[in-house]
Amino acid sequence: MRPNPNKPMKSTILGLATLLCCSCYGQQWMTRNGNVDFFSATFAENIEAKNEMASGILATDGQFAFRVPILGFRFEKALMEEHFNENYLESTKFPNGSFEGSIVNWNMELNDGAWHEVVARGELTIHGIAIPREIPSKIQWNGEAWQIQSEFLIATADHEIPIPKMVRKKIAEEISVEVNLSLSPR
Repeated sequence: MRPNPNKPMKSTILGLATLLCCSCYGQQWMTRNGNVDFFSATFAENIEAKNEMASGILATDGQFAFRVPILGFRFEKALMEEHFNENYLESTKFPNGSFEGSIVNWNMELNDGAWHEVVARGELTIHGIAIPREIPSKIQWNGEAWQIQSEFLIATADHEIPIPKMVRKKIAEEISVEVNLSLSPR
């Protein structure tokens, strides 16, 4: 059964609101211009897109909520961008991707200036389909902001992203995603 297309947006807003309310007495860090890039490599064609509009918040207890507007992805070819939004991600129906959860074993002692390997555990929602994920990441406090980096794979089938038979050789079954965020004090 297909989920309500408005549910991911409502749950993302609710998650951000809850995080804001629950953390109002502690420090928070946020971004409105995080980078999310993806790459699909096949023998027939490589597809790459970049998005510099990821937004999100991180609380002192390690809880986070991030949102990526699907229409924010930019491609080398305009036709690829059009197909991505209209045929695959259906961005009018599902305008955002999101990841909400917490950093496993979070503690404020991670702010020593070194890069630390962590695991972000939460719910990744793409194309209206929420999947529990544990995503290996790196985090660093640089004295002014938290830097977060992550690379992971997304299987198109997990999120019920339709890939027509005639283009299956041009689109990888697993898409490589790279995330770079800088979260400043709120």
